[in-house]
Amino acid sequence: MRIDMWLDTCDPWSYLGLRHLRAALEQFGRRDEVEVYLHAFLLDPDLDAPIDKPRVVALVESGTATLEEVRESDERMRALGAREGIRFDFDNLIIAPTSRAHRVIAAAHDADIDEDTVAGPSSCQLKVAEAIMRAHFEMGLDISHPDVLIGCAQDVGMPADLAALAIEDEEWASSVYSDFQMAMHMGVTAVPTYVFDAQFLVDGHQTTTAFTNILATAWEQSRKDHA
Repeated sequence: MRIDMWLDTCDPWSYLGLRHLRAALEQFGRRDEVEVYLHAFLLDPDLDAPIDKPRVVALVESGTATLEEVRESDERMRALGAREGIRFDFDNLIIAPTSRAHRVIAAAHDADIDEDTVAGPSSCQLKVAEAIMRAHFEMGLDISHPDVLIGCAQDVGMPADLAALAIEDEEWASSVYSDFQMAMHMGVTAVPTYVFDAQFLVDGHQTTTAFTNILATAWEQSRKDHA
């Protein structure tokens, strides 16, 4: 079975969603027959450099949200994250473009193909994506900086030279743009969004329990379709 997931590395719901999907896959009996493919979505495609001001100031000044809305949203995410062992550090979070992060995530899939680790909850691609989002949300690092991205890749066993190549090579930039365009063509307007076996679209926040049920249903349906 194949699962396609669109996410952005600056989106806390994508971080939670990836964690929940991996946890559900860990419990799924046929996990070694499930391949997850991550695709780039750019929530702010026009952002081309880190914003040199506190996140809350940038959000309020841009009109994205009021101060009260930011505080309420942050508290909600902190509470949700705490249940998963995630410590969202919104006070030190750096708003930065995510296209380079997506290039490294795309290249990690090539590493999985080379090592035959595409299937299951512990592929290089899934681990790299989670490491990058951990750096962003919990460590206050600039995930547009090459050194940060290469460090995230190395931490989970992805070759540093492949990560470095992905950051600079236009082939990976094209891959990220293609993913984003595909999402636009599909009508995807928010992340995370999941497609199971090119048939079932699931969007928005899903708990681990919900994913467990979705996996079982999608697996059963895919077996019927291939019977």
